[in-house]
Amino acid sequence: MTTTFVKYSPPDGIPGHARGRASVLVADREMIFRTGLRKILTGQCGFDVVGEAESETDVDRLIRSASPDILLMEMDLARSVGLSPDRLGVLMDRPPRLVLFGERPGPDGMAEALEAGAQGFVTRTLDAKLLEAVLRHVLVGGYAIGDDVLLGLVGKDGPRPASRFAAHHGRIRLLNPSERQVLQLLGRGWENARIAAELHLPRASVNTYVSRLLHKLHLENRTQAALVANETGLADLAVAHS
Repeated sequence: MTTTFVKYSPPDGIPGHARGRASVLVADREMIFRTGLRKILTGQCGFDVVGEAESETDVDRLIRSASPDILLMEMDLARSVGLSPDRLGVLMDRPPRLVLFGERPGPDGMAEALEAGAQGFVTRTLDAKLLEAVLRHVLVGGYAIGDDVLLGLVGKDGPRPASRFAAHHGRIRLLNPSERQVLQLLGRGWENARIAAELHLPRASVNTYVSRLLHKLHLENRTQAALVANETGLADLAVAHS
């Protein structure tokens, strides 16, 4: 099994913890599976597991107390928690990167994961080497989806967008040039600070453009926006600087 990384341009300065021992909070109801993940993450992948959550209460408590870099969470537990980007932002000032795992989802399940703010989705069968690649990729702003997950989202002619987001593609024409530039760079996995530097804009302006383009495209979060930018090929185009 391989892993497909959504098109992504890495930051100029990769955070040190993206190469070293970043911290991970593992959330799953099954103790045996959590124990196995801890051994793989600390022994083979070089991460620090700062906690194991087995319930909704554990997730809230450990996110607040451990401040992990990554929340590696089982999909069904995420549903019970009611996870969302806004909720993570309330729990801690610097929300963790969210990677969900579970059974292979269909388009609706993938849309649900994106609405929760997930930067990655893998199945329980992912091997240690590829799990590490996924986690390190999302740490530096990328998005990663296992190929086995993508099987439910593709046709015989190759990948096609999940139906949940296809209706949003035409709304790109409603964006002004600045919003379109920001959407392109969101599609490459860039954070707002880097977008501001690239476009020679104040950080506050980029924040405003992100909010406005999400509203115009009828999207919930920047992860969904990045997916739309990639599905439409917008992220591959050269950014027109004014």
